[in-house]
Amino acid sequence: MSRHSAGDDRKSDAEDGGRPEVPEGILRGIEDIAEGNTASKEDLESVLKY
Repeated sequence: MSRHSAGDDRKSDAEDGGRPEVPEGILRGIEDIAEGNTASKEDLESVLKY
């Protein structure tokens, strides 16, 4: 996964054999899911209602 725009002439990390860049929030989210730290459907609905 690269942070460069699709029209950019530079190769992405995956294309040049480098390690892909992953946003920090994604990694934290994966850890939260693995540890069971997720919101319930009711929690999400209460936040989304405004």
